[in-house]
Formats: sequence, C-alpha cells, structure tokens
Amino acid sequence: MKLFNKTIWAITPEMLQTMMSLAKENNKPPEAIAREMGKEMKDSNAASVRDGVCVIRLCGPLFRYANLLTKVCGATSYELFAQDFNKALKDPNIKAIILDIDSPGGEVNGCSEVAGIIYKARGQKPIIAYASGACCSGAYWIASSCDRILAADTAILGSIGVVSIFEKDDEDKTIEIVSSQSPNKRPNIQTEAGRAKIQAHVDALADIFISKVAQNRNISPEDVVQNFGGGDVFIGQEAVRKGLADGLSSFEEIISDLSHKEKTLMIENQTNFSATEIKQAERGRMSQVFASDTTKGKEATAQMLLAKTDLAAADILMILDTVPTAKPTTDFAAVMAKVKNPEIMPANDMSEETPDMVAKRIAAYAKGE
Repeated sequence: MKLFNKTIWAITPEMLQTMMSLAKENNKPPEAIAREMGKEMKDSNAASVRDGVCVIRLCGPLFRYANLLTKVCGATSYELFAQDFNKALKDPNIKAIILDIDSPGGEVNGCSEVAGIIYKARGQKPIIAYASGACCSGAYWIASSCDRILAADTAILGSIGVVSIFEKDDEDKTIEIVSSQSPNKRPNIQTEAGRAKIQAHVDALADIFISKVAQNRNISPEDVVQNFGGGDVFIGQEAVRKGLADGLSSFEEIISDLSHKEKTLMIENQTNFSATEIKQAERGRMSQVFASDTTKGKEATAQMLLAKTDLAAADILMILDTVPTAKPTTDFAAVMAKVKNPEIMPANDMSEETPDMVAKRIAAYAKGE
C-alpha cells in the first residue's frame, strides 16, 4: 500500500475520490499533473472589482502552487489567490474584499498560510467570505479567517478535519530499503504501530485546523469539536444556527451593502480620527437633521434613524420626506404642533451639560428670556 500523493488533505471525501480516479487514469501522481499544468493557470484566479469592492473567487479543489486537473474540475492555487488578495489589500481604490467561495477544500499544505494572511489583514478593510456553493474543509478554514461568513440558503459548510488516503497497488513492484537508523521514515500502514504513527500525524494536523477555526471564529476548540459537526457538513440556515456562518445573504446583497457604506467603513477603519472629531461629526449630523422643517412632526422617526443607522443627514432627511407627518392626538399636541421648533443647539462639549442645565435652558427659552 502507498500514501496517495504523500499529501494530507483538507477536502471532502467525494472530491478526493474523484481526484484519485483521474490521477489513476493519467498514471501520474497529482503533483506531476499539477506541475505540467502550472503554466496554463497563470490568470486562472483573476479578481474582479465592482463598486470599489474586490471579488476574489475561491473555486474548486485548492492546491499550493498549481491547479490540479484544472481542465477537468477547475481549481484554485493558494499562491495566485494570495497574490490577488494582497493586491486588493494594498489598492487604495478597493474599500472591501469578498471571497466568493465554492470549493470542497484541498491541500493542507499552504492552506494555513493563506488563512493567516487574511486573519492578519482584519481591520484594514472589511473582508467577507460568501459561501455561494460548497465551503468545506480547507475552504472553510480560509473562510473562517474573514471578518464575517455569509452564505446562500443552499450553501454547504463544514467538513472540518484532515485525511490521508492509502490505496492498494498490487502491481507496484517497487522495493524500498529504509535506513536502519530511521525506522519511522516509512511507517507500515499494514501494522498496528504503523497505523498509529500515521494516525498521530493526521490528528496533529487536525488539531491545528480546529484551533485556527476556533481562533478565527472567536470560540474555543471544544466548541468547534462539539458543535461544528465533527467532520459533517450543514446547509444554509442550519450552518448559521450552529455558528459556522453569521447569516444568510445573496452575492448582490453583499455588494450593495458594502458599496453603500463607504462613509461608515472609512470611519471604522481610520485610526487617525480622535474621539472628539467623531463626537463633533455626530453632533453636526443630529443638528442638521433636527434643524430641517422636514423633521417636524417626525422627530421620533428621525431619532430612531440617527440612533440605529450610520446614514448621512441628507439620506435621513430624504427618508423623512417620504414619511407622513404624525397627526396630533390631543388638543395640547395640536397646539404644540403649530409652535416652531426652538433652535436649541447642543453645547460645544456634550459632557459639559447636565440634565438640569438643559432643562433650565429650555425653560429660559419658554419664558422668552
């Protein structure tokens, strides 16, 4: 028996079986096929940009240096993916990054490095993983390193774990002589000791996989083991319920949401804004909204929009213009509705005023002082 490709895989069983069959048909190990096809995949993972959002595809089986059997089932190279990601991260015209994922996973070799690059980039720009189809095994490892994971309602997420494949090769007449000083260089899978040795290697890699997912999702490794399926997969809403994803969405909804929040994203990601500047900007937004005649009779709605959204004052006033004015429900309310809103402006520093000071200032206005 021999170790298939001498590679540890973080991939779904179905895709691994397909790859084994294709490799047998070509009578070559997967690495050899990948090397031969390496030149053909030069631009296979090109990114696209929409409304300042960079979309990078993560599709098919994942390999470190080259697409494995790209012509047959499509694949992604960690190397080219990392190049696209780093370019998008450094481009000042890109304000957010989406990973469009439809992959069963792939090689462990290189997967952790790519996930680490994404994890370290958190905070520089919003990074969203979108599971449009399969987001399994190594692909989920990478997705978990993003700020958020959103999924289509039919997406499949999970399959956390790693595997080594051994196959019988009755026609293999190769004889290996291993140095007597290195008995563990070629563990014999047909012996209990050999299987235990290889099992320990696989388990060690799985522990790394699980610990990274736990770190990326801000949970404990025990939570990953107990709640993330133990290697099983979950679909759509069930993946959200289990904690593998943060919500359901469509690709177009994510693009639209990111492209309309440029101002908010800029404030969140710029470290040179002081607390004073942010407070001043918020006071200005509130003053602009409440000073407009459009807000009259719609103060409650205006307050809700100010508190619950990051919309600019102009956008809030546009919304308020479509909201009908609330009709007075009492005689007192009817009289008060005819009174023009007093021009009561906030103090230069909101922390300087107490509730008593505000009440006295309003009372003074009412008395005409």
